[in-house]
Amino acid sequence: MDKVFEVDLVENHGLATPARFFVNVRHGRRGAVLREGTRTPQPVPDAAAEAIFESVVVSKINAGYRRIERGATGAGAPAGREGVLLARLAACRREDWPERDRERLLWRIGQLRIARAGPDLIGLAQDLGPARASYSLVWALARLAGAEARPTLAAVAAATGSVVIRDLVRFALAAPDLDEAHETGGAPDLPATVAHPAEAGDCDGLCAALDALARHEPGRVGPALVALGRRARRAPVLHATLCAAILRLPPQPPYLIGLRRLFKHAEMADDPGLFGATAHRFESVRPVSSGVGRPLFLPERGRIVPAARLRHGPDATVGLSVATWLYLRRRIWRILRKRGDVGDPAFAEMATGFLLTLRPEDLDTRIAWTAQMRRPDGTWGGETRARGRLGQNWTASQLLYRHAPGAVPQPWKLTFLECAEPDPNRRDEAFPDLWRARPDLALRLAAEAAVEPAALLGVRVLRADPLAREAWTTAEIARLLKALAVPAQQLGFEAARDRLARGPADPDLLAALIASDLPEARALALLRIEADPPLPWSRAALAFALLTSPAPDVAAAVLRFADRAKPEAEAAALGRRLTTWLLARPTSLGPADASAIRAMRSGLEALWPGRDMPEAEGAVALLRHPAPEVVAAGLDFLSRAGVDPGRLSPDLWASLIGSASETIQEALLRLLASAADARLAAQADVVLALANGPSPVLRIAARPLVVRLAAADPGLAERLAGDLIASLFRTAPDATADADTVALLTEAMPGALAALDPGTLWRLLQAKAKGAQRLGATLLPGRAPDAFSVRQIARLGGHAHAAVRRWAMAAFAAEPARFQAEAAEAVLLIESPWPEVVAFAQSQFETWPDETWTPPVLALVTDSVQPDVLAFARHLLRSRLRPGDVEAHLPRLLEHPSPSMHLLITEVLTEAAVASEAAFARLIPLARMVMLQVLKGRIAKDRMAAFLHAEALRSRARAERLMPLFADLSLSGTARDRAAAILTLRDIAEAHPGLGTPLVRLATEARTARAESAR
Repeated sequence: MDKVFEVDLVENHGLATPARFFVNVRHGRRGAVLREGTRTPQPVPDAAAEAIFESVVVSKINAGYRRIERGATGAGAPAGREGVLLARLAACRREDWPERDRERLLWRIGQLRIARAGPDLIGLAQDLGPARASYSLVWALARLAGAEARPTLAAVAAATGSVVIRDLVRFALAAPDLDEAHETGGAPDLPATVAHPAEAGDCDGLCAALDALARHEPGRVGPALVALGRRARRAPVLHATLCAAILRLPPQPPYLIGLRRLFKHAEMADDPGLFGATAHRFESVRPVSSGVGRPLFLPERGRIVPAARLRHGPDATVGLSVATWLYLRRRIWRILRKRGDVGDPAFAEMATGFLLTLRPEDLDTRIAWTAQMRRPDGTWGGETRARGRLGQNWTASQLLYRHAPGAVPQPWKLTFLECAEPDPNRRDEAFPDLWRARPDLALRLAAEAAVEPAALLGVRVLRADPLAREAWTTAEIARLLKALAVPAQQLGFEAARDRLARGPADPDLLAALIASDLPEARALALLRIEADPPLPWSRAALAFALLTSPAPDVAAAVLRFADRAKPEAEAAALGRRLTTWLLARPTSLGPADASAIRAMRSGLEALWPGRDMPEAEGAVALLRHPAPEVVAAGLDFLSRAGVDPGRLSPDLWASLIGSASETIQEALLRLLASAADARLAAQADVVLALANGPSPVLRIAARPLVVRLAAADPGLAERLAGDLIASLFRTAPDATADADTVALLTEAMPGALAALDPGTLWRLLQAKAKGAQRLGATLLPGRAPDAFSVRQIARLGGHAHAAVRRWAMAAFAAEPARFQAEAAEAVLLIESPWPEVVAFAQSQFETWPDETWTPPVLALVTDSVQPDVLAFARHLLRSRLRPGDVEAHLPRLLEHPSPSMHLLITEVLTEAAVASEAAFARLIPLARMVMLQVLKGRIAKDRMAAFLHAEALRSRARAERLMPLFADLSLSGTARDRAAAILTLRDIAEAHPGLGTPLVRLATEARTARAESAR
């Protein structure tokens, strides 16, 4: 029998270790499908592989085989794997092969893109007939036959009864190189409601249209997705929109069939974007068991699906069972691995397409634990295990960590574990040689990847080739500086730093550094700009980067550079660039765009404060943009250029005036500042409403305009002043309204304020409303003290505003004689709750002569309950109270609630002070209160007891009135107080015989007997 035995020595370029060689064999009947095998189950080093290869060859020669080297079968015959597959294809045409073997052969030929197989494949399709053409045959024809296969594929599309094959053929025929008629407009399988947003690049609109189609006609969703994929082959905008929309579609019915078809079509066409988007959906989703019996929340759809619809209908979940999910995930990596094994450049492209779809939400939290493992010596011990942030993403883990020393793949679960955390600087990726050959893809990964692990792959590949960095363009360095991953930004910064160190400052490179998130990158650029006076306004690109950077350090630099020369041509170019950029902003701005526009507006104000900016082309078009921030920027362009607002059309002006956006209204007020007085007067009602409205920002912006209006119309100023002053007596709408109103009055209507009479000013100062108080405090320093009475000035010492208190104290210090003359009114100053005023009052009052301190004046001071004022009052009483005035002061002192004043009373108690029975009667309640205190007021109690003891002995009537007090004291209080009370009662009984006391005097014998009985 004619047998063959083939031996291959194969090097796997995807392995970075010396052991990367295999010895594979194939044997069987010549012309038939050969059985495959290997002599190296595991990769071996080169020398070992050579030895195994030679041993197999020698053994087969010894067994009777004849050695034939590859390429010796005839001139021009393909060698190696390609030759074998072509020979098998020829045999397949000659003989009746089993369908399974034929399909495997066709798939392998298509996978390897063997172009020489094209004629035989076309012939095989003709042999079988278009209606019998299989999926693998169409797949292979579409991948390698090119335009020559178009008639055959078209015939298959017309004759086949398989929807799957027809969709694949139509997708293949949509390739640009096949010159097939391009689909436009509506189609039976693509509703216009879906086609229009897709072709317009509206991802949100496309998702909404597909969701509506899924609710109303779920059966049309799959065909619509397939049709979109077909059109996307010739429409880059539609292609990008479809890929973005796929990432938001749930891989569940009714989307599942369409997504699976697109996944297969992307595999056939080596479409990185479509492959990455569909693969991401299958890799990141979690399957739903077909046995679920409770409602399910689908996050991609944003709603809960009832249990009755889980098995059937458009929301059925059985379409992606666990088995199907695992199959699709295995297939994703197998597609990439097969291309990598044969060195197909499409591997890096498709792997990049997949890695770029990863988002932060695809990253899990790293979880580590200790597992008990059996050691080589038979003992058991703990070893660290962890599941990394991409550990459950089989394809991403294979791509990034296939050769990591600590990686532990789990093929049965399609997960990766870690024995050690991966080294971010180590080249552990799959097929490193294929990545090395595509630095452009590595740069794209580093610059565009949304997750750091994917970006680090690009960074590692780029760092491994330092010579390639020398050839990077400024645009490529800028892409790295704008990357999301900090390591990529750092790489771009290093390249820019080296480039600047070797040559002059490139304005475009400086602009890229300014736009970076790295503080050191911005600092480097600003340092170079500082040293180069013609920069930064001499190049529009650099000026644009400076103005649109929201970084505080850049904003501060813009202020420093504002006075540098601004060439008119570059300023005009800058205006055009800013206008173009603003027009391209979306309807709803994100935080980054909003911050950039705010920074730009502040920068323009610093650069052209004199309204001499060159008018930007297209600035008026910005006023119709849906984003308020963009409209405000357009208004700023016009106001900085000194454009007359009258140039705006009436309908545009009306829309701006009626805008509900505070940002637009503020910018419009700035534009009105350049308007003529007549036009400003026509908008007076609007300006005044905003100047006294609820918005603090608009109140400040409208103030200069109100100043102009008031200056032009004194009658308006007078009416407005009255209205504003009246509004200050009402509760303010916000915290800054009062200050804004007062500032408006003082700036716009100083004459009306100067004409206010003292009575109105006093009302303002004494009002409860804070706004009125603020205005009064603002006006008072300009008024003379003569306009107010002494009492009013003293009362102002307690005002809430420090300016008012300072004015009152200055009035006291300037005219001491005036205030001494009205001392009874002036001493009210000491009642101020403010410590600095009380201290000032005390210092002033200390200098007053003794005759000023009449009893009524002293009484006003002693009536206070403030501790510091009471201390001063006691000081005054001790130093200024004349003996003849004690009786006049004692009644007020006896009514004072302070214990410290009680002690003072005991100091001034004299027989003359209580000579009248009325005064003595008022003393008894105070005496009871002082003397019945427990464990406090000892000095006052002793003084009071001694005084009352003397009064009781002096007067029988007073002794009779004091008897109950001492009797109560003898029954309560401390032992010391009880003993003193008993002795006083004894003395009263001896001094006034016949006056009944509660004491019973016992003889000595009786007392002794009572004491003995008590023992």
